[in-house]
Amino acid sequence: MSQPPPPPGNPPPYGGAGGAVPPPPSQPDNPYASPPPPGQNPYAAPTQPAFPQQQPPPPPQPQQPRQPPQQPPPAPAPGYGYPGPQPPQPGQGYAQPGYGQQQYGQTPPPAGPYGYPQQAPAPQYGQQPPYGGQPPYGQPGIPGGGGSKNKLVIIVAAVVAAVLVIGGGVYFATKGGGKDDPKPQANSGGTSGGPSTAAHKSQLDFKWDKDADTVAEKDNLKDELGVWFTDKYVVKNQINQVVGYDIGTGAQAWAIPAAAGSDCTAARDAYHDMTAIQYGADCGKIMAIDLASGKMLWTAQLPGGDSSPSYRDAEMAVSGDSVGITWGEGSAGYQLSAQKTLWQSGDGDSGDNCRDDGYAGGAQFVAVLDCGYDTSYKVQVVDPANAGAAKWTWAAPEGLRVTAVVSTDPVVVLLGTQDTIYTDVASLVDGRLQSRVSLGTKKYRIDDDGIEVQSVHDVLVDKDTVYLTLAGDTAGEGKVLSGIVAFNLSDGKQKWVAKPADNYDITGIGFQDGKVLGYEAPSYDKPGKLVTLDPGDGTMTTYATLGSDAYNKLDSFGDERYMVWHDNVLYLASKTVYAGETGQKYLVVYG
Repeated sequence: MSQPPPPPGNPPPYGGAGGAVPPPPSQPDNPYASPPPPGQNPYAAPTQPAFPQQQPPPPPQPQQPRQPPQQPPPAPAPGYGYPGPQPPQPGQGYAQPGYGQQQYGQTPPPAGPYGYPQQAPAPQYGQQPPYGGQPPYGQPGIPGGGGSKNKLVIIVAAVVAAVLVIGGGVYFATKGGGKDDPKPQANSGGTSGGPSTAAHKSQLDFKWDKDADTVAEKDNLKDELGVWFTDKYVVKNQINQVVGYDIGTGAQAWAIPAAAGSDCTAARDAYHDMTAIQYGADCGKIMAIDLASGKMLWTAQLPGGDSSPSYRDAEMAVSGDSVGITWGEGSAGYQLSAQKTLWQSGDGDSGDNCRDDGYAGGAQFVAVLDCGYDTSYKVQVVDPANAGAAKWTWAAPEGLRVTAVVSTDPVVVLLGTQDTIYTDVASLVDGRLQSRVSLGTKKYRIDDDGIEVQSVHDVLVDKDTVYLTLAGDTAGEGKVLSGIVAFNLSDGKQKWVAKPADNYDITGIGFQDGKVLGYEAPSYDKPGKLVTLDPGDGTMTTYATLGSDAYNKLDSFGDERYMVWHDNVLYLASKTVYAGETGQKYLVVYG
């Protein structure tokens, strides 16, 4: 594909240090200054897209989807509670499917019917979604290893305490029917047991916390991504085990052993109180878990045969009754409730130089494909029950990478270049570009917990709007200039800008009662609080304040954490625990 023409203003070409789309020429040097005269908009995206609008794809042509294994796995072992095949015995390999038959570069086949059970209906707009977490992560993650991911790793050496708990958890609200409007999505990080039932409290006080286990110096760090909810438990993936805690008291209810290497991953979503994690010394196994009973459903050895693939830096996603995992050198998909193999590949090559680079779950299953810098990245909405066949495919313009998926319904992704990890927000509909918003140069804060495509936490999406957090900064007398900006998904135009009073630093973390939920971090001289913002005009109202001890509690929590808002309770959950650091926590709870 030829290089797309630049937008007005002659911005630098893709891959330049300034990002894919710089601010328009009319934008003032200080994007946080007083509002401009009528007709000028310092935050609005350029009126002409940073890359050409793509035309809708031609009518799909029939083609073969990824094929399940030609030979069924061995019969199930008793005692798991769910029927279905079990992993192969040592020395046996999975029968390799025709994974390359469904060519990623070709026009996708028509959407097939879902073979797994119907998902539970989504809550009404404004209620707590069923995947309950809106975790804002406090600092950019420190990913382990690069694997096949080509994302730029940004390490912030010093971050003020006000930013330590920022990010925005992703709850992917499940649609209940074919034509229902998609419900609000924040980014990944936890899952909810259902609509909010707890009473609204004007002050959130400390309830309980859980100390993190010690990490051996030889291990350096341990990743333990994952927090999920049932009606009784908050469940945390921890070092070498998954633990369920009583929501009200924090008392341990159950634990499942799951010894794991340093950087194994987990699904961020759950389905009917089921989820899955990656485990094993080399992260070469997955385990499905019943969160309500605290029981292991099944385990499986990831395919690879004699190629001895690296299973580290993997990405895992749950959407409906399916779980998919990709590790750069291959991928596999399973029915979550019964372990039926949906697809698998040992080499990760689809036949057109594309390979699965990352997965995002929730309302839909979205795959990001890396086709090499000489071609492009692609985004697919796939049908897991139809052997992972694509419903539609969108190819990013040459020179741009798909670096994050911030919503799966509607599909909203972040784009980047070789030099800048996040440059644009792109809204995709049925395989075509609907709109894009330029992130400019350091104008917005994008918080993530690592290199997974589902790791960004402060870009919020509802059915027709994307909400971005302005980068906090100091000017003059230490004043914090922060805020939240809303953009229409339909055309990328700005709707409103909202800034907190009293120089608070704010970040969007999710939704409450049909409004955007923002977190204003505490400092040594003022309490933290939660605010709601009207989606129509950005009017800001205090929702709840945090107890006077919040600053000390959060400041000593650890370096990597994310925030989950569930049933009027605020959870801060760890993502990584480091060797040689004291005072680290798995969970800190305010309610």
